[in-house]
Amino acid sequence: MPVTAEASLGPTFEWRAAPDATEGDADVALGYTPPPEGELPEQLASFQITAAEALLDEQARRVRTVLRAIPAPPRALQQLVSPDFVSRAGASELAALVLGEPLVAAKVMAAVNSPLYGVRQPVGSVSQAITFLGLTTVRNICLRHMLGMSFNSSSSFGRRVLDTLDASGGLAGALCLRLAPRLQLADPGGLATGVVISFVGHLAATTFQHASHAPDDAVAPGALLPRLRLQQAHWGVSASALGQLLMREWKVPAPLVADAWALESVLVTPLEAAPPSRAPALALGYLCARLGERLACGQMLGPQELDAVFHSDPDFHHVRSYLGLPELAGLPALLREERTLEGLRV
Repeated sequence: MPVTAEASLGPTFEWRAAPDATEGDADVALGYTPPPEGELPEQLASFQITAAEALLDEQARRVRTVLRAIPAPPRALQQLVSPDFVSRAGASELAALVLGEPLVAAKVMAAVNSPLYGVRQPVGSVSQAITFLGLTTVRNICLRHMLGMSFNSSSSFGRRVLDTLDASGGLAGALCLRLAPRLQLADPGGLATGVVISFVGHLAATTFQHASHAPDDAVAPGALLPRLRLQQAHWGVSASALGQLLMREWKVPAPLVADAWALESVLVTPLEAAPPSRAPALALGYLCARLGERLACGQMLGPQELDAVFHSDPDFHHVRSYLGLPELAGLPALLREERTLEGLRV
């Protein structure tokens, strides 16, 4: 079983080919036959993500009852994601906040010293970590581990799911922080934060899977679309909406909750329906989240694999059109550069 680049993340899922797949047949290996050029895949044509606001009152009440059984993250999370802290806090304030949560601090230091971040000498303190990696990177590492502390499972399968989703968020956030500045997109740190928190609902879905005895595929990391379809079929709600509801319970700032929802909605949103000013950032965030999850599952993402994913995977059907935006013109070439995924492959 593969192990992620960050040693503390634990075991992850192997990327498995569909039954009867043959080596070298990319479309079959991904379990998907692409539609004719320009045609919407049936899987997407017959699916829409149900927003939290669309739930019936009784349904929303039942969902919230399950969500309230999930422990709240450390209180420091409220400070970490507050607009005032994000805009004004410096290295000393962030270091003090992290050190105020010893368990989080230990996880942050383990992450910082992992191969993922490529530090050339051991980092011995949070302040040193901020110096080497920057305020934004350490803040997002801290955010990810604070969020992850709320989720646990009594089953070995559930723990593997949580470990892999946790790794997905870390890899996706790191990838976003590599790509956004090179594409000259505004606020890379804010975008990476949205990428990290977009996994909250998927982590929460493990609680629903355990309570409802839904099939393992309803939460197993890998492809997004089939997972969401199964969740809505069994629970009437997907992980995307669970994330909305849970973060509201936790009083996460509304703009962050909205950003996470908008990012995941790229799955079903054609370019012409996306807000023009935000489309490049949303597409990059969504792409990083999906690639981060596949990396955490052990999928190779060399040039050939990337071509296959973009050509044949329904998770990427709409995002292909976003790549025609001028702001994202350089993204395909960046993804094929060895240094882009350096340290991210499992």
